[in-house]
Amino acid sequence: MDAPPPPPPPPPAYVYAATDERPRGAHETELCAKASTPDWLYLGAGLVLTAAAITLDNDVKYNNSQFIRQLGPSSVGLTWGFTLGGGYLSIPKCSMDFVPSLPPEGDVRATWPIATAFAVLAGLTAPVIVAVENGAPSPFWDNGERVSRVLLASGFGVAGSLLPYLIPPRTWSASRELQRLRAGATQDGRGVFVSYGIRF
Repeated sequence: MDAPPPPPPPPPAYVYAATDERPRGAHETELCAKASTPDWLYLGAGLVLTAAAITLDNDVKYNNSQFIRQLGPSSVGLTWGFTLGGGYLSIPKCSMDFVPSLPPEGDVRATWPIATAFAVLAGLTAPVIVAVENGAPSPFWDNGERVSRVLLASGFGVAGSLLPYLIPPRTWSASRELQRLRAGATQDGRGVFVSYGIRF
């Protein structure tokens, strides 16, 4: 009498499909939970730092040293840009009902257009904030210093709006990690995808 055939191997714990719309497994669920709620601490820190920079500018704008006077608009621009750029990155980037997956071609969405838009917005609005909180310019400032206050606020506003990409909030970090996990073509995330096109 022949022995019965061996039992079939157990099915995988989870079968990945290209049309999955919800988090796949415990790790993706955890990442999506982090990315689905605003990072209030990060957003609040930007607002507090901006208020502190405005206070500093009001305290040093009549200082005898021009270098110290220029710290005011520089700090206001930097913190205001950080608040704008970090505010966008702090808002929810995931939903438990829909987790976007990358197409087989890879990441077709670039992040630089929105980063550029917030950099331009910060560069344009930071000098306005400095002008509003300063009021009438001091008669002790020459034209060169007035121009430099505008340029410093604008330049540091642009730099500040890009700073959150180097020190990201947890919502952005979790969403990027989730996107990286979903970029794998195979279940272990090590696969690759190769395609070609012909036009005639």
